[in-house]
Amino acid sequence: MSTLTASTPLNMENAVCAVCGDKAVSAPVVASGLDFEYDTSGDTFTMVDCPLCHTLYLNPRPTAAELSRIYPANYYSYNYDSAISPLAVKAKDFLDKRKTRGWLKHVSTKELRFLDVGCGNGRNLQILAELGYARQNLYGMEINGDTVERIRKQGFNGVQGRVEEAAKDLEAASFDLIVLLQVLEHVGSPQAVIESLAKLLKPGGVLVVETPNSKSLDVDLFRKRYWGGYHFPRHWYIFNPDNLEKLAAAAGLTVKEVNYLPAQSFWIYSLHHIVKEKIAIPWVVRLFNPFQNLLLLSLFTSFDIVRAKLGAKTSNMQMILLRKQELEQDDKPR
Repeated sequence: MSTLTASTPLNMENAVCAVCGDKAVSAPVVASGLDFEYDTSGDTFTMVDCPLCHTLYLNPRPTAAELSRIYPANYYSYNYDSAISPLAVKAKDFLDKRKTRGWLKHVSTKELRFLDVGCGNGRNLQILAELGYARQNLYGMEINGDTVERIRKQGFNGVQGRVEEAAKDLEAASFDLIVLLQVLEHVGSPQAVIESLAKLLKPGGVLVVETPNSKSLDVDLFRKRYWGGYHFPRHWYIFNPDNLEKLAAAAGLTVKEVNYLPAQSFWIYSLHHIVKEKIAIPWVVRLFNPFQNLLLLSLFTSFDIVRAKLGAKTSNMQMILLRKQELEQDDKPR
């Protein structure tokens, strides 16, 4: 039986900027905070700012051996249907279908070959199947073996493993569309992930990346400790449009479009963290659950939609990336 408790310190390791590597030897601390959401440890975590490109990154960060601890069994993505209000699920279904149709505007083929990296319960695969795309051409990648088996039983292609390794088992230059949604900020080597996915794209293929944006109003308001987008200690890198574009360019991808999406959960979690630390009354803290409080969800979703339409940057960015037409020699299909 494990003797670990929330007070047991995590094993940590030093990190470097995902864009600049170790060129910036002294990155100042911009935020410190706790695991306000799951209380997996009592550690205080620090987010630093690369002085060369302004990528924010967790340093030090938990080692890979600690992943099962910082992503506990009650982590929301493992319990999606029960963690989120049924009405919120319906609203999200509507928004997800709308977003999926938005991806399809960037591809022209009817025989779509699609990969969802970090596919969860296969929601996006199911949406595309309902739109008439062949299940045998729809792929979902996940670390969790049970999840992969579940989507295989639904007729989709399930790929198990970390991106950098699992991608090696897929045919190079074979996908029209790949989506990487709220995943890049969690990985130890974002550069390796982007490079691996770029090699899987056909010439002219599209990679859609959704990830937190460090240049936004809510980040400025809650920067030093409470911003929900830090997601201590699970978000290891926080990008902005400029440094994310640099990361993509290094992998041979060009930016077609940048959009700003609602970041309602970051707003609500920011308030949750303040209430949890300052007031610490359990029933009050529970009011600031971003998956259950429909009033706050509606309020902040609407707020960010209006802000984005007026030209403001929200803290949830979507970058549409294109693979350049010419193939590198070692990427050509054999």
